[in-house]
Order: sequence, then C-alpha cells, then structure tokens
Amino acid sequence: MIMIEFLSLDNIFFTIGNQGISYLEFFGVLLGLTSVFLASLARAVNYWVGFVYAFVLFLMFLQKHLYTNMLLQPVSLGINIYGLYRWTRPGEGQKNSRNQLLTSFLSNRQRVRYVLLLVGFILFWGFFLTKLHLLWDVFPPARSPYLDASVAGLMLMAQILSAQKKWECWIFWILLNIGNVVMYILSGLVFMPIVAICFLVFNFVGLVHWKKEWEKHREIC
Repeated sequence: MIMIEFLSLDNIFFTIGNQGISYLEFFGVLLGLTSVFLASLARAVNYWVGFVYAFVLFLMFLQKHLYTNMLLQPVSLGINIYGLYRWTRPGEGQKNSRNQLLTSFLSNRQRVRYVLLLVGFILFWGFFLTKLHLLWDVFPPARSPYLDASVAGLMLMAQILSAQKKWECWIFWILLNIGNVVMYILSGLVFMPIVAICFLVFNFVGLVHWKKEWEKHREIC
C-alpha cells in the first residue's frame, strides 16, 4: 500500500507556486539530476542511476498519459545499457586514466549527418504524432506534435552521442534544456523551469569537463 501511494501522482509531497509536486516526480528529479551530474564528471556510474531514472519516468509519463515520452523510456534504457558497455569496455587507444572510454569529437561530416538525422526524425515523428489518434482512438489528438518530436529527437541524439562519449552530446543536451526552460515558463509552471535550469548548469559542466579530459589525455600522449 505504501509503494502504491508513493507511485501515485495524487500523493503530493510539497507545493510550489500553487502547483503540487508528487513524491514520484520529486524522486524522478533527484535521480535525473544525479545521473546528469555524474555524467558531466564522466563517471560511468551515471548509467546505473539512469536505469532507475528511466523506470521512474516510464511510470510518471504513463500516469500522466504522456505516451510519446513514455514510449521513449524503453528506448532510453536500451541506449543506456549500450552506453554503460561502451564506457566500461573501451577498445585499445580509447582508454582514459580510469580505464574507461575516452572523450572524443565527431568529425564535421558526422556532425552534419547527426543534424540531418535529427531533422529527419522530427519531420517523421511529428507527422506520425499528427496521425496517431486516427490509428488508435485511445490516444487523444497531439497538441504540439512537432514540438514533442523536437524534444524527443534532441534527447535521443544526445543519449546516443553520450553513449559513445562524444563531446557534442552536450550541445544537444543544452539545446534541449533551453527549450524546456522556455516551454515550462510559457506553460506557467514554476518547479520544472528551476529543474531544467539545474540540468542546464550540469550540461555546461559536462561541456567543459569532457573537453578538459580530452586535452589532458592529448598532452600525456
């Protein structure tokens, strides 16, 4: 019974700006911030926290009927499993001082490829969301299909690049969280913009720290 109450969005933990924050939402925020903070410091343990975070988000989005975000969580879990494997089992010449995967950069061609992939995903997934309620009447019409697709696309690109420990992943994370801050403020939310700003701070920490790690390794070599 205690667990059921904890997982319920109706069980309010505290209120800020006349908006109730449930135990599940607050716990999810703590897990997310912890995972991103550890990732910004290039610690592979961030993925273990990320596994629990993906599960909590799945439950939260399910209860809020945010099906697009809910369906992304199993995909995120798969990417996290791949990321943990890549970070802890680097190939020869790819190890840092902790015997984990070394930070690296995309080539200009790869950067263009990922941007085109992002645009293609946004167009495809946004169009799919506009038709989803026609395919399955259980889903209501999407309110902002292309905005949802943009958020999903940025998150997936960032996660895929993070799994390969590519420095450019932080660019995608920063764009995503800037968009989230604006979207939350325009929606009249109070707590979530603060959370998104915290994520944004850790994104910039990762941007700087990963580059320093790469430069340090290059000096040693």
